[in-house]
Amino acid sequence: MPEIITNSDASYALNFVIKICREVGPGLPGSPQEGERADIIQKELESHLGTDNVTSEEFTFAPDAFLSSYPLCGLFMLFAALLNISMGYLMGISPWLTSIAALVFSILAPVLFIYEFVLSHELLDPLFRKKESINVIGTLRNPGSRIVKQLLIISGHHDSAPENTWLSFLGYGFFILLATFFIGYVIILVMSIIQLWGLITDNADMVRTGTLGWIMMAYPIIPAVIFALFFTRKGKDGGNVPGAADNLSACALSVALCRFLVKNPTYIPEDTEIRFISFGGEESGYRGSRRYVKRHLEELKRLDTRMLNIETIANPEFVILTSDINGTVKNSPEIVKSIVAAAERAGIPFKVKPATPGTANDSGPFSKAGLKAITLLGFKVPQQMVKFYHQKWDNPDILTIEPLLNVLKLTLDWVRNGGE
Repeated sequence: MPEIITNSDASYALNFVIKICREVGPGLPGSPQEGERADIIQKELESHLGTDNVTSEEFTFAPDAFLSSYPLCGLFMLFAALLNISMGYLMGISPWLTSIAALVFSILAPVLFIYEFVLSHELLDPLFRKKESINVIGTLRNPGSRIVKQLLIISGHHDSAPENTWLSFLGYGFFILLATFFIGYVIILVMSIIQLWGLITDNADMVRTGTLGWIMMAYPIIPAVIFALFFTRKGKDGGNVPGAADNLSACALSVALCRFLVKNPTYIPEDTEIRFISFGGEESGYRGSRRYVKRHLEELKRLDTRMLNIETIANPEFVILTSDINGTVKNSPEIVKSIVAAAERAGIPFKVKPATPGTANDSGPFSKAGLKAITLLGFKVPQQMVKFYHQKWDNPDILTIEPLLNVLKLTLDWVRNGGE
């Protein structure tokens, strides 16, 4: 493919990230700073598309609910452990009551985690304070197009994440604590089942076997609880994490491609509309993209929508995800094939992989609704995850031209071929 997109386009994207980080800084979901980041992106899109072709959509959400699943599950785990170990020692309280309560809390902990964090069902959201966020949408068509038959969406998110406490302090030790957290789940659940079954069968030995000792409290229960209770740190104002790679890089690339296509409209297929969307609230469980899908679902289905979501561009080799929402939602094989073809035509290094636990993006609500959507993930796990992911070191210094240029090449090729 000829060098249509050049280093100057990638440099424009990098400089745009630097501008937002310098003028605003971090932008936690629902914070004023998140709104300021969105405003800058909107004004930049308006400078290329005109004010009539750029809109913003506000939405209401509970920014603290999603990640609160960790500390709440940690508390449930602690309650279950204390009830289990105190069974038969609480004056005036039946051993049956404490053992049953221990089992209930040991079941509630993983159920809550799965529903709120893994599946993002907004189970806890009604209990938390609501705030406003914003999605920014720029629209571009081929000047000769009159009737839109297809919609292509290129997206990223402008909010930044709360700081991950344990990645910041422990580096690779984070993965040991994460494993301990899940081991703790299993241990307290199994022990509570054994203890209650011992009571049911009147087997004192089984009751003793199912009662936690101080060794198991020391590991894994207490470390798992501490890990969960202090999983993230919000910091002041917009937070501690600049979010240059995650995910201003994607927003800047979307604007850079918009800028290029405005100057070179012949690359826009006829009867096709392109929307450049910057979502809010992604770090709170992709609430912005979920609200957008709910609001526009009928239109999105009617226009044969295809969405390319860009996420954390810091590595020249990309991962094309075949699934989303922690691997629970499958992406359309058709769009996976189209992105692979675009990467091959553009000569961009890539791998095709399913989403692993912990991987959930703004394309997830689109795929879950039956739309053709996919995420292009541009960072190396675990190396770059330990280096900057959800940490204060996610600043413009970690960004380089090559990954940004590769995304622009791939995305342009995908657009000019009508999402094929």
